[in-house]
Order: sequence, then structure tokens, then C-alpha cells
Amino acid sequence: MKNKSLLTLLVGLLVCGCQTKEITNEYNVVPLPVSMEKQDGRFHLTNDVPVVVNASQEVKDMVSDFSTTLLKVSGIRLRPSDEIHADVNSIVFDSVPGMGKEAYRLSVTPELVKITASAPNGFYYGMQTICQLLPVSIYGTERARNAEWSLPCVEIEDAPAFRHRGAMLDVCRHFASVEYVKKFIDVLAAHKMNTFHWHLTDDQGWRIEIKKYPKLTEIGSQRSETMVDYFYTHYPFKYDGKPHGGFYTQEEIKDVVEYARNKYITVIPEIELPGHALAAIASYPELSCTPDTTYEVCKLWGVFDQVFCPTETFFTFIEGVMDEVIELFPSEYIHIGGDECPKTAWKKCVHCQKLIRELGLKDDVKPNAIDGVKHTKEEKLQSYIVSRVEKYLNSKGRNIIGWDEILEGGLAPNATVMSWRGIEGGITAAKAGHDAIMTPNPYAYLDHYQEEPEIAPVTIGGYNTLKKTYSYNPVPADADSTVSQHIIGVQANCWAEYMPTEERRDYQIFPRLIAIAETGWTPVDKKDFASFCERMVEDFDRLEVMGVKPCRNFFDVNINTRANAEGVLNVELETFYPHAQIYYTTDGTEPSASNGQLYTQPFPLDDSYDLKAVVFANGKPVGKVTHKALYKNLITGKKYELSPAPRGMKGDILGENDVLGADTVTMGLTNGKRGNDASSTPWAGIRPDKDGKVTFTVSLEKAPVSKIRFGTLYNAAGGILPVSKAVVYIASADGKFEKVAEKEFAYDIKENSFKGFDEEIEIPTQEAAQIKIEFISGGKIRNGIDCYSPNDHSEVASMMALDEIEIY
Repeated sequence: MKNKSLLTLLVGLLVCGCQTKEITNEYNVVPLPVSMEKQDGRFHLTNDVPVVVNASQEVKDMVSDFSTTLLKVSGIRLRPSDEIHADVNSIVFDSVPGMGKEAYRLSVTPELVKITASAPNGFYYGMQTICQLLPVSIYGTERARNAEWSLPCVEIEDAPAFRHRGAMLDVCRHFASVEYVKKFIDVLAAHKMNTFHWHLTDDQGWRIEIKKYPKLTEIGSQRSETMVDYFYTHYPFKYDGKPHGGFYTQEEIKDVVEYARNKYITVIPEIELPGHALAAIASYPELSCTPDTTYEVCKLWGVFDQVFCPTETFFTFIEGVMDEVIELFPSEYIHIGGDECPKTAWKKCVHCQKLIRELGLKDDVKPNAIDGVKHTKEEKLQSYIVSRVEKYLNSKGRNIIGWDEILEGGLAPNATVMSWRGIEGGITAAKAGHDAIMTPNPYAYLDHYQEEPEIAPVTIGGYNTLKKTYSYNPVPADADSTVSQHIIGVQANCWAEYMPTEERRDYQIFPRLIAIAETGWTPVDKKDFASFCERMVEDFDRLEVMGVKPCRNFFDVNINTRANAEGVLNVELETFYPHAQIYYTTDGTEPSASNGQLYTQPFPLDDSYDLKAVVFANGKPVGKVTHKALYKNLITGKKYELSPAPRGMKGDILGENDVLGADTVTMGLTNGKRGNDASSTPWAGIRPDKDGKVTFTVSLEKAPVSKIRFGTLYNAAGGILPVSKAVVYIASADGKFEKVAEKEFAYDIKENSFKGFDEEIEIPTQEAAQIKIEFISGGKIRNGIDCYSPNDHSEVASMMALDEIEIY
């Protein structure tokens, strides 16, 4: 009896030990499907699960590749089969007519996984959804241990919102290896993007082998060195002293194109013209307006006067280049650039002016019917160049895409416009019946800062968070049917001036590229940032397995301030990490669950705080500690008058900016946050009036004042000089201002750089109802001496930059 009881106990223990741990169904699919109905239960992948493919050989090959990957990472061997057995759990791929090219349906029950589509593209995207429902190890290359190889039950119907869902990778400013390009393509494919725009030529490097013109890579692919720091930090510029170069052989390009094709991604090459041409001109000076000049591949960032000259020599050259490009890239479109082309060289060029007369081009006397702008004859010359190249490509069965400048002077007949200078170019093109791809600055520009510039690596500027990128909708809410029809997609742009390494590329590009992917696929009425963040937690794990090192600000706290209508400045703490707690301290100590306050809502800035904050989930910190000093004074959060008004540098990092509810009260000068030496983003930039003054006026609740503190910026390379003198006026209740203090300032400046200065003015303690401060300009900027200015060497009035203004 005892033996029987013992046996029963052992069997019970074995059964309990063998029971599968209960798995919670999760649906972290990015981008979000059009329709997803979550169901109970799971389908378990095991050896010899039959896979039935009722579709083309292309789909069978796709399924075979998936089975090979699954075997490698899980050890599970799926079994190809020709028929379904009712009593056997199966996976079925079923081809049906009538669905869109990229549409699919996915049904998962405990007994059956079924993908339905009409084209291989749809099956491929269904497979990407299956991969995202599996453990993240499916994206790896090694056997995963302790992974649960099953799928949550679900019913999905899915298709993309836009037919063009792309990302541009700039490999000219900094070269990227073939391995990196393929990894980039992997991430695009996993997130259902279908276009890789490869920016292959620019001033700083020619990256594609053209056998007819070997000097393009012998000379044009190499530059002697590269500028360091942000463009407007130093003048004269500083350089790293290191040669930089690289190009792709035609065999490597064929390999990348085929690699992308297998992932249903079209590669569109960009061959820049007529501007951004210095690498080509350095290789073949006869392509320029001054062929007797010796040029070098550019080691600066920026826009340059040396552009292609529209001679027959140039057209022969570009047609020869395009002949080889067409052979390498089967895409319907060739991108011809067309952006940022100065007309200086053409205005001075005898040939260009003669050609303008022969073509009968004249400056507009009334606005152009398409874009409402008066265009010059030189802008119309650019249109002639673009149209002629377009006709050549049309004769070879291809169409062109160009940046929105190709609208200037008249749009080429069959061109598609890529709208980057805001949305206006795309809207204008769409109204004229041309297709448009929306890639507007700042939303789609992934080279902008995405976290507080004070702690981030140097980049081109701006402030474009994951939330702001996600907020973008390519079709304006008020668009008519013509505009809606012709906006065919969205694209992320990854310009690489400030991405010198592949890790820096990853940091700048991800995770914001994933937000663009969801914008391109998911209907706008289904988009929800909170839902996106919930699904992104697992997507970070996927990116890690794929070898991507994204910016991890997602796991940190963003510290902002915002004034309410009553003039109270509140501190706002935010994290994108879902269902988390934020703990903070205000005395500079490290925050934790035991040493810190739990953030529940915005709180007033009642004192100067040395604020630190961190995100907690499940009792553990998930990101790094964020640190920000905040300064309380008599005018914190108060509205003020500033004359003249700021321009360019608006002074509010919450510039999250005009779209997500900017703080229109403090606009950076009374928001408790001081400017820094890292970026121009928090500074307010003002062009002084004709007398060289900037006037700041603010009302107080009749309080005693004794000190003024303000920040001023020296950045001569950016045209900014610090305040030379400040004059303080105080008005009592009668409203009459009286001068109470005046102070001149001198600065210990050893080099032309970017440096902020904190200045104070002591005043006799007295009550004030209003304070007026006149900031006097720092003087003149000498173009070509203090800052880069190749054509204009005059002296001009300097800008002034302020942040923060404080009264005690």
C-alpha cells in the first residue's frame, strides 16, 4: 500500500514537472495590422508539423527559407506536405485571387496556422507577422535555449496604408559597409517597408563604380579628411586629419539589390544632379563651369556653388552613368536629387547664359501657376536639365524621383516629387497631378536630436523625438481627393554627416525609423502612440538580436517644464516605456523606489531643483538616470515681451514642438532651464533692431528685486556674438520706467567656438511692478573671417542668443 502511494506521488510530481509553464498571449506586431482579433489558446510548433503551400514556387522557396531559419534557432524541423490531414495540426499557405499585392490574412488556432494572400509580397508580410508573434530568437543565428516556440491564436486582416514605404541611407558623408547595408535592409523588411533609397553620390564622396568613368571612384570616392563638430561651431573649421573613403563595386551592388529583392524591397539609387556634385567634378573638372580649376572631394558639410554645367559634355557623362545604373538597378524609378543647387556658377558662366538665351528662358514676371512662385531663368535652366535627364531615362523605360526643388522652374512631366522642405512641395505636386512621397523635415529627418542635446552625441540640430516622429500623418486632414490619391507614401531620411560609425547610425536612426514604418503601413485612424510604445518594448529586443544598437531614450525620463494659463511653471516628467513608474529627487541624490518621490502628475517649480529621475518597472530601474537643473526665480513661468521676436532659434526644447503643444508662454526664456554649450536648441536667437538692441519686458506682482541673471551665447561661426552691455529699467505701479543699472561685459574668448556665458547685474533692492532690460548687440560679424562665407566678405550685424533670463 505504501509502495503504491509512493508511486502515485512520483507520477504526480513528474506530471507537474512536465507541465508547460502558462504563456500569456502577446501581440507585439509592428507595424500594427489593420484588423487584429486576439483569441485564446496557442499553436505549438513541433517536429514534423506539416507545412502545405498551395501557392507559387516563389512562395514555396520563401517558406523553405523560414523552415531553415526555424530549424537553426529552435531545432524544430517542419515537414513539407502536399495535403492537409484533419487530425494533424498544420501550417497552410493558401493562394487566392482578388487580394491586394501586399495584403494578407493570418488565422491562428490551436490546430491550424493559415496565411492567405494573392501575391508573394502578401505571403512575405504575413510571414513577418508570424515572426513577430514568435520568440525574438527567430531573428538570430544561434540555437535559442528555453524559448517557447508557439504562436498566440489570432485573426488578422492586413494591408498597407501606402504603397511606398521607404528609408533613405546616406553613404556619401560617411561610408557604410555592405554588411551594414544588409542589416539595414533586414530591419526594413521585418517592419514591412518596401523601398530602400540608396544615396550614392554627393559632394563628399562618389560611392558607385561606373566602369566608363573610373576616376569617379579612383578620385571621387576618397576625401583627405573630414570636419569635426557641428558645422557652425568653429571657424576656421577643424578637421580630423584622417582620410575617408569607400565605394561599392558593381558586383557588390548587384548582391545588395538581389538581397533586397528577396525581402520584397526595391532599391532606388540616387545619382545627385545638378548640385551636390563636387566628388564628380573633382574627378572630371570638365563637368563644371570652370573646367580649368582643380577641385577636391569636399571635406566640409553644406551646400556649394560648384555644380554641374549643362554642356553636351555633361549630358554625355550623365547618360553614360545612367546607362550603367540602369543595368544594376531594376527599379522603375531612378532618383536624380535636384535639391540645394546654387545658381551662382550659372549666373557667371558664359555657356549657361548663352544656353538660357537659346532656350528662351526668362525671369517670371508673375507667379508660376503650379507653385505660385516667381522663378528666375537660372531656376528654369535647372528644370531644363532635369527634364532632359528625365526624357533620357524615360527612353530607357524608367521614371524619375527628385527632391521638391525639381518643382522650381516647371516640373518634369512624369516626375515624382519627394517633399522634404516641409509638406508644401508634396502638396503642390499632388495638386498638379504628380505623385508625391512625403519625407518632411523635421518629422522624417532621423539625423535630428531625439533626446536632450545636452547629453546626446553631436548631430545636425533640431529636436525630433520618437513621439513627434510618430505623430506625423502624410496626408493632411484637409486634403482633397486629388491630393490624397497622389500622396503615395512616406520615407525616413538618414543623412550621415554626424554618423561617423555604424553604431552612431543605429543610435540616430532607431527606434524612430520604426515609427515611420508604422505610419506607412497602419491606417491613420488605427495609430495610437501608447499602443505603439507597448509593442515597441519587444521590438527593442528584436533589434538587439538583429545586431542593432538603438537610442534607448525610450527607457529614460524626459524632463520638461510648461507654464499653464495662470503663469505657474510645472515640471513634467515623461517616459515612453509603458506602465512604468517614475521616481525622482530634487536635491541631486540618486532616485530609487526608497529614495525618491513617485511622479503622479505635473508639479509646480516652487524652488530651484537639482532634479534627477529614473524609470522603474516591476520594481527595477529600466533606464539611466536623467539629470536636469531647474531654476526658480521671480519671473519663472511668466509671459513676457521680446522685441524683436526670436527667429530660427525659438528657444524651447519642448518644441515637441509646435505640433504636440509647445509652451507658448515661456518660449525658452522663463522656463526654468538654462542654455548650454551642447546645442543651439534651447537658446532664443534674435536679430537686434536697427539700434543694436533687444528689449525684454516682464510684469511682476510688485516684488522686491536685487539681481538680474541671464545667459548669453558666443558662436561667431554661427553669426552670434554675446551681449556687450545690458541696461535695466524698473517701473513701479505708475508704469514709468527708470534706469536703475547698467553694465558692460567682457569675455575671455580664446578661440572661435560655441560657448555660453552666465552674467549677473546687481541692482539696489527695490520693489518693481515691471522690469525692462535692453540687451546691446555684441557688434559686427566679419563674413569670411568670423564665419564661413565664400562669396560675401562684408561686415554684418551679429545675432544675439539668450537663455535663461532670471530676476531675483
